[in-house]
Amino acid sequence: MPRAEMALAGLGNPVMLERSARFDVEGPMGVLRVLVSAPDVPPPPSGYGVIYAIDAGWTFGTLRDALRLQGGESPPGATVVVALGWPAPDLIDMTRRGPDLVGANAAATLALLTDTIVPRVEAALPVDPAHRMILGHSFGGAFALRAGLTRPDLFSHVAAGSPSIWTGPEWFLNAPLPAIRPKVLITLGALEFPEAAAAVGTDPARLERLRTRDMAGRAEAMAARLGTRTAILGGASHGSSVPAFLGLAAGVLWR
Repeated sequence: MPRAEMALAGLGNPVMLERSARFDVEGPMGVLRVLVSAPDVPPPPSGYGVIYAIDAGWTFGTLRDALRLQGGESPPGATVVVALGWPAPDLIDMTRRGPDLVGANAAATLALLTDTIVPRVEAALPVDPAHRMILGHSFGGAFALRAGLTRPDLFSHVAAGSPSIWTGPEWFLNAPLPAIRPKVLITLGALEFPEAAAAVGTDPARLERLRTRDMAGRAEAMAARLGTRTAILGGASHGSSVPAFLGLAAGVLWR
């Protein structure tokens, strides 16, 4: 047992989140672990809102807190969080993450979400289809955009933080768009623009990736294509933008 875990074991029992559940689903690409958080308020007449979030290890707790802090008994507080992760201690599997979200397994991941996870959750909790969001950051942002544009009949909202458009620029920037599209939020950290990143002394290797992948340029082009604007998160890099992105997304679902 690692030293930190030994120290914690001497301090008391693990913390358990109230109104939460966990289950695993089997798919052609392997097991996904699903975390669910239910609101502590009654559902509105049309049902709860719901956010299906990718990368549970980085999104579940922050979204859960943001919704409660923003909402109380108002609509943001009446939102279910369903987060998809992997059966690892921190719910993140860096080996599987790329293939499952933007690679060979991405279509199977989406099918598992739409055909198995969504029906299971929404058989247990009343959900309003007009407030059903798919959310992700980076690879997860690309996955969320593709899911929302592929299944606009299912997802009313898409939140894509720093989406990795570079993983499939031809599809994202040139494929036909559905006639009826979900409402879309796209965010970028201000330090994902190469000039701003260079000015604060970003690592040269990271700076080169920003330029080669055109992270910011492609995200802005995607936003323009969808008729929306990119929300720029001041002072934030690719990774550090996640909490602010999740806070924005929590409010956008109910606007």
